Formats: sequence, structure tokens, C-alpha cells
Amino acid sequence: MNLKTLAFAVPLITLAIFVGVYGALFVSRQDHVQRLLETRECQGCDLSDANLERMNLEGVNLAEANLEGASLRGSKLGGANLQRTNLRRANLEQADLGCNAFSFSLRTDEQAANLDFNVDENPEAGNPQNLPFGFNISTDPRGATLSFNLGGCADLRGASLQGATLPNGSIHP
Repeated sequence: MNLKTLAFAVPLITLAIFVGVYGALFVSRQDHVQRLLETRECQGCDLSDANLERMNLEGVNLAEANLEGASLRGSKLGGANLQRTNLRRANLEQADLGCNAFSFSLRTDEQAANLDFNVDENPEAGNPQNLPFGFNISTDPRGATLSFNLGGCADLRGASLQGATLPNGSIHP
């Protein structure tokens, strides 16, 4: 085999191997997306870099799945199991995590009483309101605040969010 033939064959073989491996990964990923949509379950699946934009994924089981670099922009994820899921660099911008928290606040002094009612669609992480049917009561000498969540938040316990774009557009550190 002469040098010209070898110089032509090596890149061609490399390209064929690359296309074959990438094609197999792409087909496998598409199979996982299809499985997720049909069964609402894809525990441990590789959905890295998958396009899941604006999909209704409420209540799906994606525990321990790899969603690194996936686009979930505008998707509905209320009640989804995302425990220990890799969401590094995933785009969750405008995603609905299903969190709805309500709070009532009663404040008094010697002359008046105030009652406030708030609805927060994205309660902060680590807040007891984020637990299904969770509630929190805080008091001080002037009154009390009762906060509770009616459930439905996506379960992100143990998920990796490094570099992910969060629903409000910010990037997780």
C-alpha cells in the first residue's frame, strides 16, 4: 500500500468509525426518549443532550438518569422523580417544576391586624414548603405565618445541577 492510499484510507476509516459510534449513540438516545414518552419511566437512562423541550413530563420517573446537556426548556416536570439525576448543563429555563406554595401571614399590634396571602410558583430550595403537603409555622410576639405546599414539586434530591440553567434563567454554580 503506498503512502497516498494510506493517507486517504486512515481518515476515511476514522470517519466511518466515528459515524458508526455516534449513530449508534443517537439511535440509543432516541430509543430512550421514545421509551420515556410511552411508559413515563426511564430510570437510569442516558438522555444526555436530548431535546425534551416543552414536553409534558409530569410524574415521570427519571431517577438516576443522565440528562447532562439536555434541553428541558418549557417542559412540565411537576411530580417527576429526578432523584440522583445528572442535570449538569441541562437547560431548565421556563420549566414548570410543579411547585405551588401558599402562605398566610397574620401580623398584629395594639391598633391593627394585617392578614397577607401569597402564592409562590417557585418556592426556594430547602424550604419545608417544598415537601409534598409540607407546612411551616413561624411565630413572633406580633403574629404568626403559616406556609404550606399542596404537593407536586419535582423531586430533585441528590440531583446534580452544576452549570444547569434554572427555570428563572439563572445558571446554577
